[in-house]
Amino acid sequence: MGLADSAKRNAYAGFFCWFATLFLHLDEFRSTDLIEKVILFGVFVVVPLGLSLTAPTQNSSLYRWSIWLQPFAAIAAVLSLLLDTGLTAALLAGLILIFHLLVALAGLTRLLSRGLWPIEELSIDAGLIYLPVAGFWFVVYRYGVQPFGFSETIVLLTVVHFHFAGFATPIIAGMTGRFLLPSAKFQPSLVLVVIALITSMPLVALGITFFPVLALVGAVLLTIGTTVLGVITLGWVQPLLPNVFCRIGLIVSSFANLAAMVMACLYAYSITGKILIFDIPTMARFHGLLNAFGFVGCSLIVWSVISSESPARNDMSRDNL
Repeated sequence: MGLADSAKRNAYAGFFCWFATLFLHLDEFRSTDLIEKVILFGVFVVVPLGLSLTAPTQNSSLYRWSIWLQPFAAIAAVLSLLLDTGLTAALLAGLILIFHLLVALAGLTRLLSRGLWPIEELSIDAGLIYLPVAGFWFVVYRYGVQPFGFSETIVLLTVVHFHFAGFATPIIAGMTGRFLLPSAKFQPSLVLVVIALITSMPLVALGITFFPVLALVGAVLLTIGTTVLGVITLGWVQPLLPNVFCRIGLIVSSFANLAAMVMACLYAYSITGKILIFDIPTMARFHGLLNAFGFVGCSLIVWSVISSESPARNDMSRDNL
């Protein structure tokens, strides 16, 4: 069984494990319960599905160890959430961070062995490299500390952001680039998408921590990148797909992403202008669910199907891991 098949198997099994967690009442008085369930969807399903799309065809010890460790890290995340915050919960959460660091090291190795080009592979590299940010803040959340005066909800939303916007979205952009590779006319648009996605991540993080205006700039860049990606997907990718299921999935994901990004920009503007437009619970319920399940979930499932149906077209990793 290849690395991609192993990662995909983890994602399928992870979906049923994640579904089981929906019946766990992690804490009926905890206001962050919904956000935690979204994070577990990322841990159990999104990350292994993303790895299945980016795994090289040749053997890679970094990928192999990452894929092997992923189910144990996901289970450790659930156990961590079942405990009260503190050292034991943080140590269990640390397994997620170790797993994320392996994934990031695989991404860094890809990048160093190949360079900054082609742009679609750089996008995938960035997604892999950004993942440990989610793991770090998950450890912080389970330890129970609040650096920079952040509330536990903000810490938790940072974990969500770097699972879905930081890790999955650049991989989705990279898969789009691989699919459209024979056509050079999309290169300028793809470069815009990837640069916007890559630069938006640190800007949002710095903006929330230090300078609110940077959060707005980052949100606008993320919206530009994902909107252009959505236009490319709707206008050129989905019409080329013979599979009706895949076409519908990409249409749903594109519109879900557009709605989620509009909310993100309005929220970032509200932080800068100190005007309440959406509160955090509203963002978690609507923006978070639209982005996690509507955009990322649908997109990764569709690209997984496309890769399975046409592996030769999508197996363009160009890395020598």
